[in-house]
Amino acid sequence: MANDYLVSKWRTWFGFFDHNKDGKVCYADMETARGKFTNLHHLEGEKKKKSNDAFTKWWVEYVMWGSQEITVDQFIERQNAAFKADKEKFIERMHKCEEIICGFVDVAGDGYMSEQEILIILKAGGYGDEAKDKKFFQEFNPKGGKIPVKEMIELWTHYLTSEDSSIPDPCKKGFDDVGI
Repeated sequence: MANDYLVSKWRTWFGFFDHNKDGKVCYADMETARGKFTNLHHLEGEKKKKSNDAFTKWWVEYVMWGSQEITVDQFIERQNAAFKADKEKFIERMHKCEEIICGFVDVAGDGYMSEQEILIILKAGGYGDEAKDKKFFQEFNPKGGKIPVKEMIELWTHYLTSEDSSIPDPCKKGFDDVGI
């Protein structure tokens, strides 16, 4: 079983996806986020379809655990069960999750996340306070206004799998900054 620190991070991460703050995540939450994401990036045609399909597949598998709807308690239960059953497989699952979403956020496809790309994913998540969102971005110590996708994958995997609260965690700090 994961410790309280890790469980608290899972609750926060879940909260990012619960757009109407009703304690559950469903297709409506996904459609809201997906629609905002594609609109803010001005995606159209085949690029929009490809983006929507990838977003949906990722959301259903990693956020909703294949369910039509999931409560925060069910989410924590499933995360904990997977963590307890095989921690290494859980870490691999979370790493794959982050490879997909970080690749998805990198709309430019250049292997980096720009401030604009981070601001858009935060806006798609319902967080639109630009000053706080920029502070979130700065927690990752961008170089030249960008953060390498590979670095983000590792940082987010750490956030979703580490029980050690003594290690600085820019993801946790960023979520705290935004108010998630």
